[in-house]
Amino acid sequence: MRAILLSAWMTGAAVLGPMSALVAGSPGTGTPARPPHSDHPYEGVPERFPEHPAVGEVAPDFQLRDTEGRQWALGEYLGRGYLALMFGSASSAQFRTSAPGLDRLARDWERLEVRALIVYTREAHPATLKGEAPRDYPQRAALARRTREEMKVKVRFLVDEWNDAVHKAYGAMPDAAFLLDSRGTIVLRQPRADPAALRKELSRLLRVTEPP
Repeated sequence: MRAILLSAWMTGAAVLGPMSALVAGSPGTGTPARPPHSDHPYEGVPERFPEHPAVGEVAPDFQLRDTEGRQWALGEYLGRGYLALMFGSASSAQFRTSAPGLDRLARDWERLEVRALIVYTREAHPATLKGEAPRDYPQRAALARRTREEMKVKVRFLVDEWNDAVHKAYGAMPDAAFLLDSRGTIVLRQPRADPAALRKELSRLLRVTEPP
């Protein structure tokens, strides 16, 4: 079984486009030095949040595997209600603060068909990790699984492929978050995930002051 999962992890994932055509963000102009303890092709992050994918656009579709090797498509989380989609990694202090907040949001708003997903990306600050940063996709998946367990969150972690295709399609900001409606249209985007602001927007969209 372990061999099967390892083989699945190595296949990575596919970015399918915004349900029909991919909308990619613009890369930043700077190219920082390659991080230590990693052979990942480091390309830096945008200097500011790219304009696309923008509010009102259909979110880039994708298929990714979770920390147990099962593949999930974005469309499986659409069709009704709203989806809060967050990007992050263990070496980001912002992510470690935001992920539990997203987990609480998903539990609180579940009865109103609000769902949440986390896409685990390359490490934002690899030098801050206790051990070495992941050197390949299986190691990233293993770290994502440990991080989810340590943080004790129930939100599913999907592991971005090694070339970070999904993260790049959503602008490549280390801790970004997006709120999608039932059709996959972006209704809110955040350069840094803010669960409190997501709650406020859900209250406005669903016309309730508090979840039931």
